Amino acid sequence: MSIYTDSVYARLSSAEDELKRLRLRQMRWLATGLLIGVTLLYAASVVFARSSAAWPFIGAFAEAAMVGALADWFAVTALFRHPLGLSFIPHTAIIPKNKNRIADNLGDFVQGEFFSTERVTNVIRTVDPAARVAQWLADEKNADLIGSGTVKLLSYGLTLLDNAEVRAFLRKTVANKFADIDLSTLAGQILQALTHDGRHQAVLDQMLTATSKYLNDESIKHRVAEFLADKIPLYFKSWKDSTANYAIEKLLDFLGRLLDEVDRNADHPLRAEFDRAVWRLIARLKDDPAFRDQIRGYQRQLAANQVLTDYVDGLWRDFNAWLRADIASGQSSIRARLSGAVSAFGAALAGDAGMRQVINEQILLQVPRLLDHFRPKLGVFIASKMKEWKEHEVVEKLELNIGRDLQFIRLNGTLVGGCVGLAIHLLTVWLQ
Repeated sequence: MSIYTDSVYARLSSAEDELKRLRLRQMRWLATGLLIGVTLLYAASVVFARSSAAWPFIGAFAEAAMVGALADWFAVTALFRHPLGLSFIPHTAIIPKNKNRIADNLGDFVQGEFFSTERVTNVIRTVDPAARVAQWLADEKNADLIGSGTVKLLSYGLTLLDNAEVRAFLRKTVANKFADIDLSTLAGQILQALTHDGRHQAVLDQMLTATSKYLNDESIKHRVAEFLADKIPLYFKSWKDSTANYAIEKLLDFLGRLLDEVDRNADHPLRAEFDRAVWRLIARLKDDPAFRDQIRGYQRQLAANQVLTDYVDGLWRDFNAWLRADIASGQSSIRARLSGAVSAFGAALAGDAGMRQVINEQILLQVPRLLDHFRPKLGVFIASKMKEWKEHEVVEKLELNIGRDLQFIRLNGTLVGGCVGLAIHLLTVWLQ
């Protein structure tokens, strides 16, 4: 798709350049033709000077017009090349000779004038980007466009990941990375963060509440009683059932009372023991070499476990197949959900002025820092790109884009020069 787009762009650019060349040639011939015309007019004024009193005035006009035309031709030509190939004339071929300096100045000009912090922030305040984005996202057509584009990217990714070599590479890379992770230190840091300000006690409270509900569930009691009845070494079933029911009732009652007591008492000894156990585990994770080596060994075993790898690979294949089937469907649920989520987000943002203000403020807060970082790089990029061009490429590009307008200087110089020459001749005649 990218190659096709680049090819189309190249053809369009070539056609546009050819049109510019044609127009440039036409203007050059027009300016040159006008010079030839005034030159012939001057020659006629010399030949027929005595045949009419008007010829001296015509000759003055034509003579000054030739001077103006030639001077402006020289000036325009000297910008791009040496007039008539005379390289000894100073200050000619100005653009090719000063290509690098012009490139640096152009880069500085663009970054300073177009991407100044004040100019960009003023534009952001004026356009209200958050409101524009919200309005754009809320449009169902745009939301569908994002949904379809995301699905296409996902489809491309699935195709790439379906390649056996890619999957083998990813499996190997992920396994190696997992084996190299310092899981002990990471787990210790996570546990230490969880214990900050007694947060682990809140986790313990949730665990106690959930465990209490679980143990008091009648279906759980029944399953445990059946398990105990099956394992108790008594001959009569009625004795097994009664013994199991009695044992489970006593056990669960004891555990229930204990958990409830711990849950209600913030200073219960078991809580302190829980604290000590957590800190002992954190210390072992950070400072016990044997324990850390043991965990590292488990990591390597998991990373090299082919059964686990095959199981995960099978899960991925099933998930991949489901994704492919959904994406290929004309009624893709993923695309519909993505489009709906994007549209809903846009509508919600459009109706929340406070959130839009926060977004705009964050943009304005980050833009100066980003501009300070990227502005010099932009100037360097523009300058370096122009410096890469050869001298004849710079001349060609500039002539194609401004050369036609420069030919108007030659036309104006011819006509204005002729008028000035005529005015001077009239003044001379009047003063005599």
